[in-house]
Amino acid sequence: MDLSIRQLKVFITISQLGSFSEAAKALHVTGPALSLIVKSLEENTGFRVFDRTTRSVRLTPAGRVFLPQAERLMTEYRHLIRATEEIRQKRAGVVRVAASQLLSCTVIPSACARFQAQCRDIEVVHVDAAFDRIQEMLLRGDADLGIGPERICDPDIISSDLFSSPLGIVCSVNHPFAEREAVPWAELKNENVILADRSAAPLLARDAGYQVKFERIYDVGHYTTAMALANENKGVVVSARYSRNLLRSFNLVLVPLTAPQTLRKIMLYRNRRFTLSPAAERFAEQIGSLLSELD
Repeated sequence: MDLSIRQLKVFITISQLGSFSEAAKALHVTGPALSLIVKSLEENTGFRVFDRTTRSVRLTPAGRVFLPQAERLMTEYRHLIRATEEIRQKRAGVVRVAASQLLSCTVIPSACARFQAQCRDIEVVHVDAAFDRIQEMLLRGDADLGIGPERICDPDIISSDLFSSPLGIVCSVNHPFAEREAVPWAELKNENVILADRSAAPLLARDAGYQVKFERIYDVGHYTTAMALANENKGVVVSARYSRNLLRSFNLVLVPLTAPQTLRKIMLYRNRRFTLSPAAERFAEQIGSLLSELD
């Protein structure tokens, strides 16, 4: 059996109007063409759907049973067309986003909430991860997009700029730096620098303009651990401005770093081998401006 949407539409329209000629006008087809469509429908179903005389058209018993099934199928078809249009216009779908730990516990939740308020039919599934895992998820296809600081990537991973955030020094309110308006990078030479992201270690010298040799690096691997240690004056943490909301929970302050002033670039990552869904494309188009507003 090979029923077509056109056959069902003709059948339902004739049933509603009770007239072949009126249905032909409504559907903008000729009378003979309409009759051929009904004939092909009856051949496909194996039963007559209309009893037709020169004065009237009425459903056969089989046609009466078939009508609600056809109407239900046409309703589903209209839903399918609407869903297809929403997907095409990037209004519906699921986006899987893997973001770095610090971004995930500061600005990503708010940015995703704002995005979903604008795009209510797009669901954002957010996972926090270290950069190595973000890259693995993108390579396996377990995430559509990755968000994190600028890093060297696998050749299959491509990146684009989202926003940049000034770097500062995170320290306890009791630390001598806490009362300063700014701290030059050179003054970190004798400080314990606590690292929460192991992949960031090679970038410290570059961020400092290669004028500081960091010899006292304390690598802990998690931002909450780094913040707790800084609160106990065990060292300081180099962090971007977008982290400041998290600092309040730990009674810490963020003091801008200068000489040079350095920006932390936040990137959007994706796998060049996979085509993004329309929903993921829309998320990629909007997330940069949403994150910039929260920095």
